[in-house]
Amino acid sequence: MKYTLLATTALVAITGAAHAEVTVSGSARIGLMTTEGTPSKTTAAVPAAWNTALSASLAYLDGNTDYFGAAIADIAAGAMTAAQITASALLAVETAIENIQILQAAQNDAIGSTAANQLATDLATLQEARAAGRGTAASTAAATADTTTGVNRVRVSFAMSGSTDDGGINFGASMRADGAGKAATSGGNAHGSAHISGAFGKIKAGDLGGADKDAAGHISGVGLTGLGTNEEISYQAAGHNLGYEFSTNGLTFGYSQNTAVQTGSNSAMGLKWSGDLGGTAVTVGIGTSKVGTSTQNTVSAAVSMGGLTIKAISSSNDNGPVKAATGATQTATVAYAATVAEKATPDTDHTGMSISYAMDAMSVTAFTRTESTSGSVDKDYSGFGFAYNMGGVTLKAGVVDANNTNLADFGVSFSF
Repeated sequence: MKYTLLATTALVAITGAAHAEVTVSGSARIGLMTTEGTPSKTTAAVPAAWNTALSASLAYLDGNTDYFGAAIADIAAGAMTAAQITASALLAVETAIENIQILQAAQNDAIGSTAANQLATDLATLQEARAAGRGTAASTAAATADTTTGVNRVRVSFAMSGSTDDGGINFGASMRADGAGKAATSGGNAHGSAHISGAFGKIKAGDLGGADKDAAGHISGVGLTGLGTNEEISYQAAGHNLGYEFSTNGLTFGYSQNTAVQTGSNSAMGLKWSGDLGGTAVTVGIGTSKVGTSTQNTVSAAVSMGGLTIKAISSSNDNGPVKAATGATQTATVAYAATVAEKATPDTDHTGMSISYAMDAMSVTAFTRTESTSGSVDKDYSGFGFAYNMGGVTLKAGVVDANNTNLADFGVSFSF
């Protein structure tokens, strides 16, 4: 329900403005959510080992510096197994680290920046060697019990709209205030955006989603709370603050970007068509975004007939080539190079489908989604829920299998 708070024919700073209106609406919910606990999990020990490149770097430092209290040239023979790493070798590395730190503490301007930088790079080499030589012990994470928590929330939304006297330009803004269940102990937050539109299209600014998300969207979720929003696609284009839309004959083109990003790419585009085909409502959305060197392409299609709605979605995030890890190196002819970790952004694909059916005041929804990441086991999500509208008050419940973790909620939501 929406109620008009203000209607006026004058807006400050816009000459000739008329037909301005501010409306307010609200929603609230009261309910409980249960999350399945987790069993205890043991992480295997990582054996101690210096790789060949790191061994060579240590041998070079041993032969060309006075850091070590005893020679450790024996580790230059190659990659060492856990059995080959001796207490004396680790002790020599510990001694070298302490000696460098003493030199750093005592250094003054006379040492020169080149020498100071060399001490820092040599220290990095030795600290990496110490970590590799120690390895890690096995660890066990304790089991967690099932938890049930309150999921109460209040939201108030404001919508402002208006148009010029000749009706050629429309303008508006919206803001949503999220209040926590216990205002005395938890804060809230606000989300707002503004737009101006006309024959030229619509220009938007503020708290926006990416244009690809606006076009392709998500499949339908279940439950009072959404139960972790596991039906949603992970769109990389987020936090956009400027956008443009143009619509004609059921076709909408959109573009958005994050203007706070001054180097590299952070933009998205979307194209959506909606129409009626022989009594069946059809919507098709296509979106693409580029953030840095990562590109995401998404396509969705939805059909509705009678009370039945089916939507399918597919999204692929190409994060570029995977870069292999490299070890630290330092020789008489090669300057120190620190370890470079493997690029941990493998490609990810999302596929999902939802089915909803409305019967008078009751509706039921089910969804399934799979997330496939290169080099990892697929993650599967599925859920089922229902809603019963009693006129301003809706009873909702849902269950979700979130990649083998069970979630459930139940409660009522209100609209004002």
